[in-house]
Amino acid sequence: MKTTDTRTQILDTAQELIQKVGLNAMSYADISAAVGIRKASIHYHFPTKDNLVAALLDRHSPCFFRFCDAILDSPESPEVKLRHYCGLFEATLSSGKQDKACLYGMLGAEMKTLNSPLISQVVQFYRDNQTRLVQLLQQGRETGDFKFPGNVESMAMVIFSMLEGGLLITRADGGVAQFREMVEQLIQVVKG
Repeated sequence: MKTTDTRTQILDTAQELIQKVGLNAMSYADISAAVGIRKASIHYHFPTKDNLVAALLDRHSPCFFRFCDAILDSPESPEVKLRHYCGLFEATLSSGKQDKACLYGMLGAEMKTLNSPLISQVVQFYRDNQTRLVQLLQQGRETGDFKFPGNVESMAMVIFSMLEGGLLITRADGGVAQFREMVEQLIQVVKG
């Protein structure tokens, strides 16, 4: 009995490839070779690359935000919550050979080659992250744990940008240890 159906294997493989090499460098031939099926089988499930990417985003975003919301709703201190949130990005880098970036970060880098509905999904992911970060930062300001200068919305953008960019930079040079150092420096800035 198969433990994973073909559609899920295709999605898993496509996500891993996009996180490693980007959407434009990934092909159905790459997925075919990795999964051990014909390209026609991939086209059966996902007639176009846009269909495949839309399915990936529809699957990934709700899962990611369940983790985020669980962090926000936890009784832990705002600093611990921020560390857990940053840990979601570290987990991406830590997986495999430490050569993966965020799925949405890789797609954002190729934004000009995406079709409009996919662009909207990527932009919404960014906005949803920033909204949650604003909530977390406001909690920290209310408790006195966070004393950073400036407004909360700008700091949320700084944090999200640092995490997305940090994945790209540290996967090229420094790996998880370097990423952790960046996060630690960020936490110190946020704490004031």
